[in-house]
Formats: sequence, C-alpha cells, structure tokens
Amino acid sequence: MVKQYKIDEVQNLSEKLQKKRNIILTNYSGIKVKDLSELRRKLRAKGCEYKVVKNNLFKRAVKDTIGVDIDKHLVGPVGVVFSENDLSEPAKVLKDFNKEIEVFKFSVGVMDNVVYTGEQVRRIADLPSKEVLLSQTMSLINGPGTKIAIGINQIMASLARGINAVAEKNAL
Repeated sequence: MVKQYKIDEVQNLSEKLQKKRNIILTNYSGIKVKDLSELRRKLRAKGCEYKVVKNNLFKRAVKDTIGVDIDKHLVGPVGVVFSENDLSEPAKVLKDFNKEIEVFKFSVGVMDNVVYTGEQVRRIADLPSKEVLLSQTMSLINGPGTKIAIGINQIMASLARGINAVAEKNAL
C-alpha cells in the first residue's frame, strides 16, 4: 500500500514541474550543509529553487508532468534546480559553485522537454545572458540604419554649405 506522504510528495513535485518546467539534476554528495544553503540562496536570487528529491518519487513526477526519460541520471543523492526561465542563469550559478567545490556535479538538464547532457548545460552556462544577446542583436539591426541616417545628414549638411557658399559669393 502506497503511503499518503509519498502521494503528496509526487503531487507536490508535479506541481513544481508544471510551474517551473526547466530543471537541472545535481549530485550533492560530499557537500556541506552550509555550502548547500549558500547555493540555495544564490539560486533563489535568480528566481530558481533547489530541492533534494527522492529518486523514485521524482521519476513518477517527471513521467506524469514532463514525459522525458531521465531515469538513468536519477542515481545516488540527487538535488534538482527548478527554473521558470531558461537554464542559462541557474547553469552559471552551478558552474561557479562547481569551481568553488569540485565534488559538486550536475549531470543533466531539461529545458522545453529537451534533455541536455551535463556538458551541454556547461556550454549553456558559457553563453551570454539573454539581455546581452538581445542588445547585441539590436545593435546589429540598428547599425545600418544609423549609418544611413548619418550619410543623409552629411549630404544635407554639404548641400547647406554649398548653398551658403553660393549665397556669400553672390552677396559680394
């Protein structure tokens, strides 16, 4: 007979996954509680949540909600980062945390129902933030328009200088 607290936990995890569909699985073995608390604080600042989960219960919640197969990665002590937005911000936090504490590992990420390996999540962490990419794109889009506007302005200024020169010559 299935115990009620397990049913409640699967339901709780399913609700989290419905709200925050992007996740990163981590292995927290050998990490001090103080360090995990610091990691939670940093992730919370980015709008994410870090939760230690029971593997079997999390498997059920993932199958019920997301429908991807990550069973082979749910081995040993697993902590999950839940994120509403893309994985770049939490991946950067985890990568920095991994530099400080080398035993900390992240094994897989799921974003928009696509499973990414740990190496792919590290690459996502190396990407510039969404805001930086948007500003770079906008500068590329604005560049030609700005150059056209400067060129037209220079033509108009040259024309005005020419008319002014003719007017001064005729005035003498």
